[in-house]
Amino acid sequence: MISMEEDDNKISPFGAILAVVATFILSLFLGAAFFILFGYGFAMVFGELLIIVVPLGYMLYKGVDVRSYIGLEIGPRTILLGVAMGGLLLFSNVIISAGMIAVFGVSEAVVETNSLIMNMSDSLQGLLLVIIVLSLAGLCEEFTFRGFLQNTINSKYSLGLALFVSSLAFGFFHFDPQAVYTISAVLMGLLLGYIYHRWHSYVLSAVAHSTLNLIALAIMLSARATIG
Repeated sequence: MISMEEDDNKISPFGAILAVVATFILSLFLGAAFFILFGYGFAMVFGELLIIVVPLGYMLYKGVDVRSYIGLEIGPRTILLGVAMGGLLLFSNVIISAGMIAVFGVSEAVVETNSLIMNMSDSLQGLLLVIIVLSLAGLCEEFTFRGFLQNTINSKYSLGLALFVSSLAFGFFHFDPQAVYTISAVLMGLLLGYIYHRWHSYVLSAVAHSTLNLIALAIMLSARATIG
């Protein structure tokens, strides 16, 4: 049986960072290709799935026990705690977003993205795609940024450095020319990173992240229905 310490020695922090950089480049080029070929909705789905391809492939190549490495233990208690954490994260996200808007103004990129999501949600197929994408965001992004990158860095260096690097990478993947969404993502990454570290549970942080996204979607849909 492979011990956690042996797994830690198989993946270096530098290797993990290179894998995430490769993921970013892959996502840019293939994401654009998927958009041209399949449209915005399916491109978003493939884009989220692309986030885990390189890290997962690298871990399998190195012979790492992925399940124990990232903390893949599924249970009702973990899922319920993740849902509760998602609600708390939503409250934190509202405060962070309000602060960012007060300093930098409203982000055109965020407004455009929200508008696209709302337009897609007008049809049943589009709404299902949006729900899938927002759920995959939690599953795929937490795997790569917390379970893979943060965990690997923290195996060799301090938690502070691991949180900083993984959250910064998380922010770059949510790039916003006006910095509003990017900085918000970095700060939310710190919270998600702490949740992951506290319980060493990929399932917990992934459920919390997905729950945050889905509650935000529900609020936007409810607000539109009320205004309409």
